[in-house]
Amino acid sequence: MEEEKIMTKICAASGRQFEIYDRDLEFYKKISVPEPTMCPEERARRRMAVRNERNLYKRKSDMSGEQIISMYHSDLPYAVYSKEEWLSDKWDAMDHGIDIDFNKPFFGQFETLQKTVPRAAMAIFHNVENCNYCNYVGDAKNSYLCFGSIFIEDCMYGNPYHSKDCVDCFLVRYSEFCYECVDCERLYHCAYLQDCHECSDCFFCYDMKGCRNCVGCVGLRNKSYYIFNKEYSKADYEKFVKDFSMCDPAKVAFVNGKLAELKMAHPRLAMIANKVENVSGNYIFNSKNCFECFQISNNEDCSYNIQTLDNKDCYDMNYTEENELCYEYLGNYRNYKAVFSLICYGCSEVWYCDYCTNCKNCFGCAGLRNKEYCIFNKQYSKEEYEETKERLVKMMKETGEFGEFFPIKISPFAYNESVAHDYFPLSKEEVLARGYRWREQDAAEFKPGNFVPPEDIDKTDESICEKILACEVSGRNYKIMPAEWKFYKRMKVPVPRKHFIERHKARLAKRLPYEIHLRKCDMCGADIRTAYDSKGGEMLLAPLATALRVYCEKCYLDVIY
Repeated sequence: MEEEKIMTKICAASGRQFEIYDRDLEFYKKISVPEPTMCPEERARRRMAVRNERNLYKRKSDMSGEQIISMYHSDLPYAVYSKEEWLSDKWDAMDHGIDIDFNKPFFGQFETLQKTVPRAAMAIFHNVENCNYCNYVGDAKNSYLCFGSIFIEDCMYGNPYHSKDCVDCFLVRYSEFCYECVDCERLYHCAYLQDCHECSDCFFCYDMKGCRNCVGCVGLRNKSYYIFNKEYSKADYEKFVKDFSMCDPAKVAFVNGKLAELKMAHPRLAMIANKVENVSGNYIFNSKNCFECFQISNNEDCSYNIQTLDNKDCYDMNYTEENELCYEYLGNYRNYKAVFSLICYGCSEVWYCDYCTNCKNCFGCAGLRNKEYCIFNKQYSKEEYEETKERLVKMMKETGEFGEFFPIKISPFAYNESVAHDYFPLSKEEVLARGYRWREQDAAEFKPGNFVPPEDIDKTDESICEKILACEVSGRNYKIMPAEWKFYKRMKVPVPRKHFIERHKARLAKRLPYEIHLRKCDMCGADIRTAYDSKGGEMLLAPLATALRVYCEKCYLDVIY
């Protein structure tokens, strides 16, 4: 999709050129903000740098002194409460309000407020039961170390949506009893799948739709009893499956080798999308008039959104659902006109706010609930609020702060703790050179393991849950939970020998980056916009990327069907 540019700018962070289109200017005018000074990638990096999902720490609650699990390390200058304490009426965020100093920059004052208002140890939202080690979850039950998930039950490690009994899965939706699946939807009893939809009893497959009982296959539609893209009788297929074991390293290596060959020969679709109209980006579903978006569903009139659901007329959003007219926002959901804010729920007309709930007409506030006409957690009348807000915005325009999201330098988290490091990785030296923080890993987490799990799950029993294991990649310690071991037994897969964060990194490495390139369809030569550049493909395939063929939708469908 090629459009006329209306403005070209140089990113203040990267120095790269980026474009602003007429539709963008219309949106900025609608919500009364200036055009951005950073390119979309750097704006996404800045937002992601305030979100720590997977790095959890033991510490004491600053209210009760009890031991809790928190995304905030104990050495940070924040008061941190357990979820129950934070939601209680034993404290009031208004007690921590500060006066505005119009002679000092806004962000410095907001950082002072953030450091005084107590923070919830974990971002655990609504209707959550027995998910004490999960973060950024809602409507969840009996799940462990899941992050950024909603409507899940009995899930572990990863970020499934609307799913049950899924382990080590990344962006898997409406699925059940699945293991190590990436970017999939509506699966049942599947393992090691990527970009697959509406499949069951499939293993080690890529880009499959409507398939049943397949192993090591690529690009099939509505097929059953296929092995390495070749059809077998039901009896022969079942004999292969009976003789195959996901606990046998040699057999797994053989299947993965054959799968890699088929993937390299298989053309790539320029943009993965379904039921869309007038869109660009990748992984876009049931959406209309959305541009440069990734991993979105049910969005309309949106741009530069990443991993969002059910949004309308929103720009520059991450990890959020059911919003309208929001900009530079990430976190919780159901907001109207939440601008330059994070983790707000049920709010409207909130600007530069953090972790506010059911608030209206607030500016620069943190931790408020059911409040209106507040600035820096102090109450104003409607007239005072509007006058003071106008004066504050004028000051911020003079300092160059208005129109910018919270700077990475005031993030509560070190850069390598945040999800920004997942998608925009930097070395320690690069992080420090930019003035960001870097957190060294705790040496106490790297003690020698006292047990190496056998490859064969049948050679283990529940006593493995009492062992301390050491990751074969990083050396970091981890344990196996009883429910986890039972899942591996049921799925007939080996106990993992890597820490869950290393497993997460491996899944990320299979995916395309959140970026768009202009190139030609490798069949018809038409111009296409795609996450595949002319030199690279999925990260794991980078050395062979020049062999990948990327097709426009028409050519791809002609080949597949």
